[in-house]
Amino acid sequence: MNETDAATRTMFRTILRHLLIMLAALLAFSVPAGWFVAGRPGMWGALMAVGIAAFFTLTTGALMLATADKPLAIASAAFVGGWLVKVLVLFGVLLAVRGADFYHRGTFFVVLAVAIVASTAIEMRAAAIARIPVVEPGGPA
Repeated sequence: MNETDAATRTMFRTILRHLLIMLAALLAFSVPAGWFVAGRPGMWGALMAVGIAAFFTLTTGALMLATADKPLAIASAAFVGGWLVKVLVLFGVLLAVRGADFYHRGTFFVVLAVAIVASTAIEMRAAAIARIPVVEPGGPA
């Protein structure tokens, strides 16, 4: 493994670790807040949103970690294929609960929006501070 691959893997491990912490904090704060705002439906809305956020963020991080040392075309194909599968799962879940009243839609939306913003910030910060070399030292001139 070269220096670039090692630095990229370190970045993705950092992202996954911070995403797990963010999801735990989101779960710890959003479920009681959902219960306070809307009772049991608020709790279920928060739980569903955290579950969907966990599914999206952790599968993306795992795919990127698994393809960190692969050629760009393979990593891109894995990312796009994973995204398509995740969107199909999301649409399936949303269709399944379309008319259900066991969850609070407002709580679901707010918790999911917070998860999206937080995970994007985590990923952007990790990418910004990662020390990934652009060229390999000692390579051809």
